[in-house]
Amino acid sequence: MTSFEEMVVSARAAVAGRESRVPLEEMRDRVREADSPTNALDALRPRDGSISVIAEVKRATATFADLSGVGDVAVLARFYAAGGAAGVSVVTEPVRSHGRLADLDAVRASIDAPILVNDLVVTPYQVHEARVHGADLLLLDARLEPLVLEALIERTHSLGMLAVVEAHSRREAITAVETGALCVAADARDPFTGLVDHRRFEQVAEVLPSSVLRVATGGVAGPRDVMSYARRGADVVLVGEAIIRSQDPQQFVAELVAAGNHPALQNATNREVS
Repeated sequence: MTSFEEMVVSARAAVAGRESRVPLEEMRDRVREADSPTNALDALRPRDGSISVIAEVKRATATFADLSGVGDVAVLARFYAAGGAAGVSVVTEPVRSHGRLADLDAVRASIDAPILVNDLVVTPYQVHEARVHGADLLLLDARLEPLVLEALIERTHSLGMLAVVEAHSRREAITAVETGALCVAADARDPFTGLVDHRRFEQVAEVLPSSVLRVATGGVAGPRDVMSYARRGADVVLVGEAIIRSQDPQQFVAELVAAGNHPALQNATNREVS
């Protein structure tokens, strides 16, 4: 398995190539010309005990299964929006996930919902790049050096986007908050074994202040999993592979959204994690 450090080196090399074609100063100019981002924090924060759904567009999974047959990502994103998704995630990471910025452009042109860019972000250039291509939220990894993470969070927020910091442990979640994160994502999938356990999310969420938006990722196969995450303290659930593999993505998203608004969740008391 490729180490995180190797992934960072690979990401920096890819960014250097893009920056040689479009310098950072030019990218900054393009940011100033771009439309303003959506206030994603307001758009995603649940109300009345509900849990929001972010549906993901991607061409490969965390287990490296090929999803290249997804077809037109713009059409898929429209299905997600029609199904009631509060936001759409677009995987643009090119090496392991076969992602590309062209997918982000296509999705941005097709929907008005907030868009989360899922990439391994290691430089400020990528923050500006994501904003130019229409991002409202940007995924960051808590395994980055704290000073680097803090700088990327600050840059993301300064451009009007919301940084979603992915934490893989309680320690990383604490680091995320200490470096300025307003939104933390916890993956139920073990990064080393690939096994999914919803309790992994709960263990991370326990150390987060209630003011921080909590996103659960990984292991959602259907509506029951959405409700399970809600009861474990999630405000938002991010779902990808299960939707893409479903026979009717729009209907599947609608079922997840309905589960996230189930009346039973309004009485859940264990969602307030301090």
